[in-house]
Amino acid sequence: MARAFGGIAAVVFIALLVWTLYAGFVSSDRVVPTDGVIGGGAPDPVAENAADYATLMERAQLQRWRGETGPSPEGEQTALENGEQPAGQAPEERVQLWLSRTEAQSDLLQSRRFVEGQTALPGEVLGVFSQPQGRVWRAFRNNWVVFGGGVYIFGISALLALFLAWRGRVEVEEGFSGESVLRFNVFERANHWMTAVSFVLLALTGVVILYGRDLIRPWLGPQTFADLASGSAWLHMMLILPFTIGLFVMLLAWVAQNLPKRVDWEWLKRGGGMGSEESLNPPAPKFNAGQKIVFWAVILGGSVLVASGLNLMFPFLLLGYSGMEISQTVHVITGLLMIGLIIGHIYIGTIGMEGAFDAMWSGRVDRNWAKEHHSLWFDDLLAKGKLRSHAHASTETRKTG
Repeated sequence: MARAFGGIAAVVFIALLVWTLYAGFVSSDRVVPTDGVIGGGAPDPVAENAADYATLMERAQLQRWRGETGPSPEGEQTALENGEQPAGQAPEERVQLWLSRTEAQSDLLQSRRFVEGQTALPGEVLGVFSQPQGRVWRAFRNNWVVFGGGVYIFGISALLALFLAWRGRVEVEEGFSGESVLRFNVFERANHWMTAVSFVLLALTGVVILYGRDLIRPWLGPQTFADLASGSAWLHMMLILPFTIGLFVMLLAWVAQNLPKRVDWEWLKRGGGMGSEESLNPPAPKFNAGQKIVFWAVILGGSVLVASGLNLMFPFLLLGYSGMEISQTVHVITGLLMIGLIIGHIYIGTIGMEGAFDAMWSGRVDRNWAKEHHSLWFDDLLAKGKLRSHAHASTETRKTG
């Protein structure tokens, strides 16, 4: 059943991956206004009215570089500058002619300059009408970040689905013993779920903010989507408090158990014993190397999200335009990377490994599960007299299933 589910999921995610790649190649980084420009508010019937469409496209041209639209308004526009192509000239000849006419093209080739005036808006940054660096940021965000994030998320999901279809679910080799072992107490579990739920809601609201205009708005409608986007933005900001508290408590509670050890390298070399049903389960303490990687990625990545998010919540308090662009880019990229990481974490803790979900649900795991996947921790519990001593020949179990 698990393998069949993995195969079906793999087909779906691969199809989404291919669609995202195609959409990324045919997309434009420019933001073309389509609603509220004509008539005010309601969706504009651009497909039915050629004049309206021409108006929208004319507005869109304002976002383009001067080198694409012609010289500055002060200069005299020539046929070469307004896009007309001299008859009988090959493209390379036109380029050479354009480069040779330096004096004639002085308006087109002039360096970027600031046009200053007066404004009644409070604050220096609010008086900036346009800044060229924003175009570079917009192009990077609307292409590499948006579509790259989609490729990453669907790619991770497809790989996990393919792995499930090939490997199947990691089962407890000796079967459940019926005797449980305390793994996490109530306080640890409560903090884990507070942090986990906060992150999932942050991820969902972040996806609405990043992808909603193109993926949700067309079928939800402009007004309903506006309410959804506004609510998502406010909820996204509110969730920073429980998420930050969860990170801090998690760091204090588990940092000592997640410090790297020599045994972690052996666990990584053997892939945690998950390569096949015949793979060996390498010895591991309470937190194996994979869990340690997730722990530090969550702590460090979460800290970056909190810091960059605070900069976005209080714009221009510490940073200018370039700093805000960097903060937004770092925030989005880090968030997408963590979403992919948590997808893998959820997979292992639910469908990927039998008995793993119990650790954070009831706080107790089966004795055989503890012995197979965390044998060093299991031996330590035995040595401290916290378990009844049952015969277990080796801390290293061979899969026979």
